[in-house]
Amino acid sequence: MSPEQKCPLCGELGQFSAVTNLKRVFFRCPSCDLLFVDPSHLLSPEKEKKRYESHNNDIQDPRYQDFLRPLYEVVHQTFPPTAKGLDFGAGPGPALSEMLKKQGFEIELYDPFFWPNKKVLDTQYDFISASEVVEHFSDPSREFKLLRSLLKPEGALFVMTLPHTPEVDVSQWYYLKDPTHVCAYSKTTFDWVQRNFGFRKLQFQEPRIVSFFT
Repeated sequence: MSPEQKCPLCGELGQFSAVTNLKRVFFRCPSCDLLFVDPSHLLSPEKEKKRYESHNNDIQDPRYQDFLRPLYEVVHQTFPPTAKGLDFGAGPGPALSEMLKKQGFEIELYDPFFWPNKKVLDTQYDFISASEVVEHFSDPSREFKLLRSLLKPEGALFVMTLPHTPEVDVSQWYYLKDPTHVCAYSKTTFDWVQRNFGFRKLQFQEPRIVSFFT
């Protein structure tokens, strides 16, 4: 019998089903369907930053820009260039921000490792982009509360991540083999986020983009 766990998103307590991916154990919450890593497998901040620094996220790389283009298009189609946005978890190479700035958007950057200016968290934004960020949240409840608080009325949070589906074999899923990916969400999980964090509407843009509207 596995020890009791607490879901870091919805707070559910229980002995959840567990699955091993490589050498890490993940649990599935029966209430919100979040997959989350055993806390003993969380990296230290130093090791986590070193892993991010190894990523090849060159702002000028056309392949990286192409990867981000679906998210860029969703933002561009939803808001005019007069809108003010926050690139949350921008990482060492904030390519999305540069793409949007070229269209006239005003974008602030925040990342706890690379752009740790907490002053940008003292205001509200028309939109927030979080590209390949939410899977790194060790405390997703805290982070989604923060993100919601940073949005103006009629604002939007644009999330880019890879959801898990019933067809996914979690034990072999490549998306969880990155040691900094500590949780994964399904459509059920995002529905829970929408209902419980005060978002008015939720929209899925397949396969990786989820939009929350205030």
